Amino acid sequence: TGYLYATALHWATTQFTPASMEVVPQNTAERLFAILTLFGSLVLFPSLLSSITNTVASFRKKNSDYIEARSNLLSFLEVNRV
Repeated sequence: TGYLYATALHWATTQFTPASMEVVPQNTAERLFAILTLFGSLVLFPSLLSSITNTVASFRKKNSDYIEARSNLLSFLEVNRV
C-alpha cells in the first residue's frame, strides 16, 4: 500500500509541474526519489527565476540612473555653454 500512496503523490505532484510520468519508477524507493526531485524542483526553480528577475531589475535601474545622470550632464553643459 505504501507504493500506491507514493504513486498517487507522484502523480499529483507532476500535475503542478512540467514533469511527466513517461519514465515510470519501478519500486517505492525510485518513486520516492522522483517525488523528492519534483519537490526540490518546485523549491529551486522559483528561487532561480526570482534571482534572474532581481538581476534584470537591478540592471534596468542602473541603466535608468546612468541615462538620467547623462541627461543632467548634457543639460548642465548646454546651459553653461561648455
